[in-house]
Amino acid sequence: MVRIRENQVQQLLRAIRETGQNPSGDVREQLIAIVAKLVPSDIIAFQAIDPATGRSEQLADPDSWETAEFEQAFSRHLPEHPLLRYFLRTGDGDSVRTSDVVSRRELRRLGIYQDFYRPLGIHHQMACLLTSDLGVMNILVFNRGLPDFTHAERQLLLLARPYLANLLATSEAHYWFDSALAALDAIDDTSYGVILLGPLAKVRIMNRSARLLLDTYFRRSGREGDTLPDDLASWLAAQRRASIVERSEPGRPYRVSRGSRHLTVSAFDHHTSTALLLSETDSAAPPAITDAGLTSRERDVLWLVANGRTSAQAAHVLRISSRTVEKHLEHIYAKLGATSRTEASLRVFGTRAPHWSIRNSTGVRASETSAEGE
Repeated sequence: MVRIRENQVQQLLRAIRETGQNPSGDVREQLIAIVAKLVPSDIIAFQAIDPATGRSEQLADPDSWETAEFEQAFSRHLPEHPLLRYFLRTGDGDSVRTSDVVSRRELRRLGIYQDFYRPLGIHHQMACLLTSDLGVMNILVFNRGLPDFTHAERQLLLLARPYLANLLATSEAHYWFDSALAALDAIDDTSYGVILLGPLAKVRIMNRSARLLLDTYFRRSGREGDTLPDDLASWLAAQRRASIVERSEPGRPYRVSRGSRHLTVSAFDHHTSTALLLSETDSAAPPAITDAGLTSRERDVLWLVANGRTSAQAAHVLRISSRTVEKHLEHIYAKLGATSRTEASLRVFGTRAPHWSIRNSTGVRASETSAEGE
């Protein structure tokens, strides 16, 4: 039996520590590179799997085998995967081999072996569960033809697992923070909805404006811990596929309309983390408002105060704070060269504001909510 050598453990810990101190690129690729030197394998893969939906993504080295046919076969047979079933049944994420949980005869009966692993020449696997985030399991998988993984190799992965998991969690937090900063840096006066996504495009967190916009424009709106609305999720998946091919080309925004109002969604990717920025415009706004360059939210604020709403009442209708309303009014005054809400209203609407089609973020006409707060 091959024994774990002290220099193997030291080499592993040193590589993990150096990667954590000098993060660069995709940490999943770095994890694969670290363990590849210590546990020889034909294919090493980092897999993100959502057992609840059956969705999965993987990054493998080498990846020359990845085809649509193999990906479909893997997805089709994923629920019967012996190691995934073991992790779900036991809740134990420590390193385990297929030979530890099923016999060779049982393995050969499985569709995932016949349609996926056998054609690739893979007869043995070893895996460990690194982290679980929003119901998505991040698993490191070692694949080999012959021979089976040794007890010593399993023990080495067992020792490495907490350090690898910590490196992954720390890096994911860094990516998440970077994507959030990118979204915040891109916010202008027309953008007020922010969604931060976790693995497999599941919603990690969103602000109130983003939640209301999703409710307005989609039949099924997303919630924290849930997936995005189907149309939005399909667009994001297409953007990611295109980025792999084009690489340097920026993704195209997603656009959808409801009457005269238009929603634009832009994505900011940082490896496995993504932030979405949502902005809304209204093509039915009066020419004076359009010429002044007022944003969608500024137009809403001006229309409400022009019709006699206080800042508190306008904030209630638009589901924002009174302080935010006052900030919007400051921007409106600067753009119109006005010094008060009355002067701003007169410059845009004349003596009285007409009831042009304004909707608040709940999709309800502002005139229908005029009694609120009064």
